Amino acid sequence: MCAVSGRDVAQRADRLVTEEPLELRIHGPGQAPAPLAVTMRTPGHDFDLAVGFCTTEGLAGPGAVASVACLGPDHRQQFNVVTVALRHPVSVSGRRFAVNASCGICGATTLDEALHDTPPVAPGPVVARSVLVSLPERLRAHQPVFSTTGGLHAAGLFTAAGDLEVLREDVGRHNALDKVIGPLALEGRLPARDRVLAVSGRISFEIIQKAAAAGIPMICAVSAPSSLAVDAARRANQTVVGFLRDERFNLYTGPERVDLER
Repeated sequence: MCAVSGRDVAQRADRLVTEEPLELRIHGPGQAPAPLAVTMRTPGHDFDLAVGFCTTEGLAGPGAVASVACLGPDHRQQFNVVTVALRHPVSVSGRRFAVNASCGICGATTLDEALHDTPPVAPGPVVARSVLVSLPERLRAHQPVFSTTGGLHAAGLFTAAGDLEVLREDVGRHNALDKVIGPLALEGRLPARDRVLAVSGRISFEIIQKAAAAGIPMICAVSAPSSLAVDAARRANQTVVGFLRDERFNLYTGPERVDLER
């Protein structure tokens, strides 16, 4: 790599984040695996990603996943292909997704399909202001790949006391969240009604939608939410905290879940 700083030019090595395609396939009992999605992701925790995606897209409910494996169309082991087997029949007709690193709803064919509502989440915890302002630093402290590449998003699930439970990194912000939700689904820990989600970038609509599907009541970010994200969070009874940095933040929805006195 050629590094340029003013008039200084130097040749040096650099570490880049890995981005590769992952094909997701799905089937139920007696069904042949069918292609579901192709997503650009950072390799690692691929089973979590696959299960999280199926969960947040409404294809796999609690206890629905029978197995997850690296199997291609010929039923042989194949890397960059993950097949999810469900305990019930599934139809993916008309639900093919092509997901890139910046958009989680590219497979939606209409706006109504993208904006499908999920049931409102439970009231959830009340979180102290002092805990909220500590989350960005706690998230950043557990991002090892970002520390070496500077090119990854992160999603972390915290308790109301600020204890980190699950953190995942990925080149796609929606992939990072699916990787967080996947193990919760596999362990029977959904809905995550008493947890707080912190993300490293902005809060987009698909982040709100996926968090709502997992029953997560509070979403925090160091950056801004979009208008559609705020509207969706309001409909889903979620709390949105944006621009969470340097002891400051903006509360866009659900202020009753934040204790500003502590």
